[in-house]
Amino acid sequence: MASSSNVTNATSSNSDFRWGWVPSGEDRGTLDIVWSCSVTIFLCCWVATHPNVGAPKDKFLQRCIDRTHLAVVGLLGPEFLFGIALGQFSSARRSVRKFKTDKVSDGIEWTYKYAFFTDMGGMFLTSDDFPQGYPINAEQLHWLVKNGHVDFPDMKKMDIGERNTSDMLSRLLTVWQALWFSIIEIQRAREGLPMTTLELTALSYVFVMLATQICWAKKPSIARPRMIPTKDGKLAEDIRTWARNNTHRDLPQEWYRTPMDFINGPRFQIDTHWLYYTRLTHLLRLPIVSRPMKSKPWDRFPSDIWLPIEKSWLAAPFGGFVLLVFSGWFLLGWNFFFPTPHEQYLWRICAVVQAVFGVYGGLYYMFEGFKWYAAYEELQKQELAAPPLRSMTSRAIAKAATKVTLAEQTIPVNTDTESQSQLGETESRSARRWRHLLPRRLVPWVEWIVERYRRVDRWLDRVRNISHDQDPGNAMRIHVIGPITVICALYTVCRAYFYLEDYLSLRVQPVGVYVTVNQYVPFWGGG
Repeated sequence: MASSSNVTNATSSNSDFRWGWVPSGEDRGTLDIVWSCSVTIFLCCWVATHPNVGAPKDKFLQRCIDRTHLAVVGLLGPEFLFGIALGQFSSARRSVRKFKTDKVSDGIEWTYKYAFFTDMGGMFLTSDDFPQGYPINAEQLHWLVKNGHVDFPDMKKMDIGERNTSDMLSRLLTVWQALWFSIIEIQRAREGLPMTTLELTALSYVFVMLATQICWAKKPSIARPRMIPTKDGKLAEDIRTWARNNTHRDLPQEWYRTPMDFINGPRFQIDTHWLYYTRLTHLLRLPIVSRPMKSKPWDRFPSDIWLPIEKSWLAAPFGGFVLLVFSGWFLLGWNFFFPTPHEQYLWRICAVVQAVFGVYGGLYYMFEGFKWYAAYEELQKQELAAPPLRSMTSRAIAKAATKVTLAEQTIPVNTDTESQSQLGETESRSARRWRHLLPRRLVPWVEWIVERYRRVDRWLDRVRNISHDQDPGNAMRIHVIGPITVICALYTVCRAYFYLEDYLSLRVQPVGVYVTVNQYVPFWGGG
């Protein structure tokens, strides 16, 4: 590979360099490099993505938009796509283990394919109060079956393999192109031929894409969800009332995503961060990732939901290895040829930022994952420690629901005017307590400071939660918004520079870049 000294030699020895657009001939030209790298990146970002099931009313256009948004996530950073896939694999693995342990699948083996199918929104729960249904994941299905609210579904009737043949062909095509591209580049390195930064970028996509495909190997391709009913005509509110009296004593009356969302346990903070910034792009009229969720209950599971990886010898080390390799990948271009020294310095700076971001992001992801698991396991212990589960008849459920309704009705409700009046009285009493302690000249200044503080506090409340439904689970911790925003902005700028430099640097390259190796029988002959 060309060393950094080639930057200065480009003007002194023109015979060692090719300037401008190089046509194809016996050796490869500029178009060959651009085409092979661009096709490889496109396949890794488009064909290799596997979006979740769309809403029942979604058309072909909506499904294409979902795939496009997921491809944009991969283009922004393939490690993001890998993190999403690894979380989905971990969730599927958890459900397989739980179904096997509790033996609630009627003797049918609960496979990874079934788990992925359910987690991607392939199964809708219907009841009289929600006839259109809403998606449930594998964790929720396990809880519902275990506690007698749903019969275990007939998975054969789900027809999960409806499109798996064509989907498998596209996966094989992508893997074949990626492996062939990698073999050619390895052969070039073996013969001591230089590589462009565009080829280095394409190889990074190949590496992460192969790791992502390992995680998504069992994920099917489904266009429409399948419906399953509740058992004995139970309503969704009946199930929530039963949970409130048995397993989830602190379950609130209000829900935001779906009525069964309480089964999942605590929110994963990484997903909260992701939702915050995707919502921010929508507010800025730049909806480049994640189609907005406007229905309540949800009519699909977004494809870019982040899930925690499991604490095991498999997922965490595998994810750490892939992330560590990708984080330092662009440092390999430290001594690559660049048309000017400034471009090389910028590449090095961006490569260091990429490496730091990857390590920091990976550690933060694991930290939040461990926190989630600690809270999740605590909830599981509380559920197991609850009194023996008792079956409730519809009459008992209705009675319990009536008690809750009556209790809510007995709570005094203030109108907005009354609330503001009481708040004003409280503030007046509080103000009188400290005003007489201050000199009269300072009172207006202190009041001005207090009022500004209250305005800032109200503004911060709006900043913390920008979700359209003001879901408390989507509130960001205020002390992390600033640092994460700066880090993400810096990362985005660096990624943009990588792509820009990949193509701009082709205006002048060493002659060796255009030397063609044996593309039909690699490693045959030559150095």
